[in-house]
Amino acid sequence: MVSNIDALDRYNKEDLSYILIDLRPKEEVEKGHIPKAVGMPEGGITVLKDQFPKYKGAQVILYNEDGQLASAEKPFKEIAGWGYNNVSVLSGGLSEWKKAGKQVAQGPAATKISYVRKLLPGEFEVDAFKALVANPKEEIIVLDVRTPQEIEEGILPKARAIPLDTLETKLSELPKDRTIVIHCSTGLRAEMAYNVLKKAGYNAKYVKAKVDFDKEKKGSYTIEE
Repeated sequence: MVSNIDALDRYNKEDLSYILIDLRPKEEVEKGHIPKAVGMPEGGITVLKDQFPKYKGAQVILYNEDGQLASAEKPFKEIAGWGYNNVSVLSGGLSEWKKAGKQVAQGPAATKISYVRKLLPGEFEVDAFKALVANPKEEIIVLDVRTPQEIEEGILPKARAIPLDTLETKLSELPKDRTIVIHCSTGLRAEMAYNVLKKAGYNAKYVKAKVDFDKEKKGSYTIEE
């Protein structure tokens, strides 16, 4: 997965949460690096593992001098192997960043990851969702947009099920006078469904969480960031 300079600019302008890691040797980093970058430890990316957030959807951007994917492959695969699903390599690397006239910081880069997750527009906090599932509220509808096959494995208490691919044709089944909190199995389809409902004038939120059901134990589920 590749990210670009415009995306990184947007994260900064919108004050979004992300992790930026400079993969170059320490002496090269000190000559100039992208602001907010964390330098790669001499012992490799594994040294930083315990500093990564629990939230597996955290945006992680790796960069090197010229954007070559080969030199980023090992740390990319290692971080992805830890379960993080939003790992990317900055296209063009530091060279492209400089060419675009962007700010370059001098001296040592940060040595520790400092990540504070900030909710995106329309996002519903995971702990609040867990509390809602445990104690459903009449004024809030929990909407499950997974496929019928997935729903056969289990569904959250009091939730309504409308698969994402049929949602636009079934909007009339949802009232506009109640808040709708949407989930799927990872949050990706929930966000798509949120955009559909928002465009149609609904008061909707979505949850970026991993929701799993135990096939062997009916009614058993887990919700994790």
